[in-house]
Amino acid sequence: MRRARAGPDVFEFRPRVGIAACVVWAVVAGLWLLAQARTGLVAVAATLPLICLVSIVVYALFGRPRVIVTGSAVVLRNVLREVQIPFEALAGIDTQYALTLTTVDGRRFQAWAAPAAGRMGAARVTEEERKALTWSGPVDEIPSSAGLRSDAGAAAVVIRRRWQPPAAAGTVDGGSAARLGGAVQIRWATWLLVAMAVCLVGTVLVGIR
Repeated sequence: MRRARAGPDVFEFRPRVGIAACVVWAVVAGLWLLAQARTGLVAVAATLPLICLVSIVVYALFGRPRVIVTGSAVVLRNVLREVQIPFEALAGIDTQYALTLTTVDGRRFQAWAAPAAGRMGAARVTEEERKALTWSGPVDEIPSSAGLRSDAGAAAVVIRRRWQPPAAAGTVDGGSAARLGGAVQIRWATWLLVAMAVCLVGTVLVGIR
């Protein structure tokens, strides 16, 4: 996972494999168009809707997902929707399968951009990582998914450093969190769905002709 500052007190997490997938597809799409251009502009026009459709899908799956941590909230930008969870509404953080945030009203939201390390990528947490994680127990008790070498673990560390758990801040229910400005906001990527639908229709029409 690539971690970079996106602004003052803002951390943005994006998976390296997603960036690599977008680059690979851009090269493939470019070569595809060049090959069609040798046939003629008609062939390019006939292929363009399909290339645009695949490009949108690749972007949605690999380029769009990210985890953004600000001073007041966590934003999970997934394939087709974006979930903004203020720290007042956050109740728990889990990294077993992917970065999963539980809100005070019991809802759970997973981050597409921050999966836990698989068996091949799992590694024992080191003593240095234990200190960075501020873990007071033995290293053997720390799951590999919570380590800094795990996408889910790296994002979780930044969130925990900025979040005051309900146990420390006092119990807050879902209604109280909403009144304090801590309501969870969910936005669907409508523009992405519209663009995908337009390209799909164009691809079908070209195929019919």
